[in-house]
Amino acid sequence: MTPRDFEQFLRFSKDEISDKPNSEKIRALIEWCKKNNKEEIIIRLSSEDKGGWGKNCFLDFTTTRIIVSKKNFFRKFADLGYIAGIAPYPYKLTTKNWNNPSPTGIRKQAMITPEDLTRNSENFYIWYSQIEGFVLRKGVETIVRNMLGTMIKANFLSVKTSSNTYNFVIPVSKNGKFDEIHFWLRVVLPFNVTAT
Repeated sequence: MTPRDFEQFLRFSKDEISDKPNSEKIRALIEWCKKNNKEEIIIRLSSEDKGGWGKNCFLDFTTTRIIVSKKNFFRKFADLGYIAGIAPYPYKLTTKNWNNPSPTGIRKQAMITPEDLTRNSENFYIWYSQIEGFVLRKGVETIVRNMLGTMIKANFLSVKTSSNTYNFVIPVSKNGKFDEIHFWLRVVLPFNVTAT
C-alpha cells in the first residue's frame, strides 16, 4: 500500500470508521484492500528456534495470505519488527491522529510490499483459502520462574493445510502477550483462530 492508497482509503472510509474501535478500523482497511485488489501486510510476528540460533523467520499476515520469510543473519539478533506486531498503516489507524494520511513516524525500512518478501527462494506463503486448521497455543512448558514471578518465554503456532503442517515458535519477548496476539489474529484472519 502506498501513501496515496492509504489516503484514498481514508477519504472513502473516514465517516464510516471515525467512531469505531481500532479492530473495526483495521477490518475496514482489510475489506477495502480486498475490494480494490490490493494486498497489505497487517500483522508481523517473529518466529525463532533454539534461542535465535535455529530457524528464524517472519510471519507476515496480509489481507490474503501468510508469508513466511527467512530473517537474514543480523535480523536474528537486531529484530526491529513492527510496533505491537501491527504493520505501519494498520498501526496508524490505531493512533490518535489516525485520520492524517501522512506516514509520519513510519520508518522507510518498515514499509515493505508482499512482493519484497517472496523474492528469496527460501520464503514461501500459504493462502488463507488453503488453511484447514490454525491453532495458537500458550507455551506453558516454557515457563521461567524467578524473583519477579513466572513468565512464559514462548508460545506456539500451528498452521495445517491439506498437504502440510507448519509449526512455529513465537517468542514472547519479540511478539508480546498471548492474549494480544490472539486478539489481533482474530481481527485479521478470515477463519476461526483456535487458542489453547
